[in-house]
Amino acid sequence: MNNIPKIIHQLWSGEEKPLPEDLKILSETWKEYHPDWSYEFWDNNRIKSFIKQYYPNYWDVYYSFQYNIQRWDAIRYLILDKIGGMYVDFDTECLASHNDLLKDKTCCFSMEPKEHGKRFGRELFFNNAMMACVPGHPFMKKIVDTVFQYKKPDPNDLSRRNRVLEIFHTTGPLQIIKLYEEYTDKDTIHLIPSKYVSPYTANEISLIRQGYESEELENKLEEAYSIHYFFNAWV
Repeated sequence: MNNIPKIIHQLWSGEEKPLPEDLKILSETWKEYHPDWSYEFWDNNRIKSFIKQYYPNYWDVYYSFQYNIQRWDAIRYLILDKIGGMYVDFDTECLASHNDLLKDKTCCFSMEPKEHGKRFGRELFFNNAMMACVPGHPFMKKIVDTVFQYKKPDPNDLSRRNRVLEIFHTTGPLQIIKLYEEYTDKDTIHLIPSKYVSPYTANEISLIRQGYESEELENKLEEAYSIHYFFNAWV
């Protein structure tokens, strides 16, 4: 069995604004706890070159997406499909090496607290903020194939007027969850429990940023390897 390559990918196109200092600091934690991993930073120029070289057939679709965040979702799937490794959003802090979490796995996604799924009426809820896989994994290929069948919504289609739902259902979590539920070979996909990678809900993160402290919140870090802060800069 091939192992997930020891490569960390992070993406900030730089189109809308430079990478903020606080996110740079969080990024350094991934390098600190993964000294034996290589680190790859993806900006807009590198993304364009990558698509032109490896996925020229997707170029037009990539630039037809309605929102930038859809492009930033889509490119992370292409990177993992081609190169493999671990993709991590910049609003995530590393607390420990993820080597043990990914050991003997070929494709991983990070679960979110169950409270987040309830907003969408779902029991199962995972995201694309932290993903890891071997190059060419069939499920990642399935995601790529599906995402790049994108058709821009008709202006008269009221069902696609909601920006967040449009993103979630085309390139984001609700799309990949749907594909997972339809996928027959689920044994090849590992859903990392939220206690390891998203120990706090978005509401709890908000409280923590306001300075709130409690033993209950502190205890949630006992088994955590990383914390997703859900800054949601794209919103």
